[in-house]
Amino acid sequence: MAYDPLSPAEALRTPAGAILAASSLLAFGYSLVFVGRALLGLLVVAVLSVGPYLWYRVFAAVDAVADGVQRLAAAREREVAADRSGTGRSGTDRTGTDRDDARRESTATSTTERVTDRER
Repeated sequence: MAYDPLSPAEALRTPAGAILAASSLLAFGYSLVFVGRALLGLLVVAVLSVGPYLWYRVFAAVDAVADGVQRLAAAREREVAADRSGTGRSGTDRTGTDRDDARRESTATSTTERVTDRER
């Protein structure tokens, strides 16, 4: 099941999002009323709101990559276990060189005992 990170609107509905939004608004109001610098307020709002959200998105992306790698590793382990137990699909899970080697061995033993350089 794919993991879908929160959108900005959904993030504001969480308790942490509400606290960050309130802190951002208070810092912006303080910078406008008491300090008189709008740019300072915008900087604080950007740091308090965009910073944690971007960190959350990066963490979600790394988590999705790790989940995918784990699923690939589990699938490979199942394939190896199936091959070792002999329950694997015969002929379809063998590589082309393995099939060629098996074909060469069967034709070499059935037609003649001598293996030519081409068959090696």
